[in-house]
Amino acid sequence: MINKITLYTFLFSLAFLFSFHPVSAQTSTQDVIYLKDGSIYRGQISGTTADGSIKLLTHDNNLIVFNKSQIDSMKQEKSKSGNSASGFTTKTKGYFNVTNVGLLAGSNGAGALFETVNGYRFNHFLEVGGGTGIEYTNVVLLPVYLSVRSDLLKGKATPFVHADCGYNFYVGSRNNYNYYYEDLSLQKYLYRGGLNASGGVGIKINTRSDFAFMISWAYKFEHWSYDYDYLDTHTHYDYNYQRMVLKLGLEF
Repeated sequence: MINKITLYTFLFSLAFLFSFHPVSAQTSTQDVIYLKDGSIYRGQISGTTADGSIKLLTHDNNLIVFNKSQIDSMKQEKSKSGNSASGFTTKTKGYFNVTNVGLLAGSNGAGALFETVNGYRFNHFLEVGGGTGIEYTNVVLLPVYLSVRSDLLKGKATPFVHADCGYNFYVGSRNNYNYYYEDLSLQKYLYRGGLNASGGVGIKINTRSDFAFMISWAYKFEHWSYDYDYLDTHTHYDYNYQRMVLKLGLEF
C-alpha cells in the first residue's frame, strides 16, 4: 500500500499544478518568427539588414538577426500583456530530450532514479520517444519504455502530462532473497523483469534558449519475479510495486 503521507502530498501537488491558468490581460500585437529548426521567437521586427536579414527586437530588449534561409514563416499574433516580457522560445517540432532525476516512495521503501527520454516532437501537444534509466531501491531495475508526452498550454509556464509503458530488466538486489543450504551447487535462481508503467503531471518552465525546467509527480507500477530451485523444490516469487515519484528535470 502507498504510504498515506505520500498519497496526500501527491494530491496536494496535483491541486497546485492545475492551479496554474492563463490570467486575463489586455492583448497587444507581436511579431512571431518560426525557424526551420522548430524554434519560435517573439517580439517586434525592427527592420532588415543590407543582405535582407530580419532584425527582431525581443520583449526583453535583445536584438536578434535572422538570415532568410533560417526562417520558415513569419506572422503577427495577439499577445497577453502579462507575458509581454517573457522572451522565451519553444520548439514546435523536431528532436527532443528529457532527462530527470527523482525520488521514489511507496512499496518496499524509498529510493532514487535517473532516466532519459529521446524522441520526436510532432507539434506543441505531442512528443513520442523511447526512454531508459536506472532505479535504485531494494532492487536495482533498468527500465526500457515508450513515452508519450503533451504540453497542455502554449506559454512560458505550462502544465504537461506523460504516460510511459515498457519492461523492467532486473539488475540486482540490496536485500538477501536467496536461501542457503549446505550444498550451494544444488541451488538455482532465475530472475526476471516485468511490466513498468507510469503516468504523471507536471509544470514546465520554458527559457530563452530552447531549454525547459520541469517538476512533476508520477504514479509508477513495477513488476519483477524470480524462480528458486533446490533439489525437488521449486518456488516462484512475484513482486508488484506501487510507487509515487517526484522528478526534477530538463528538456531541450
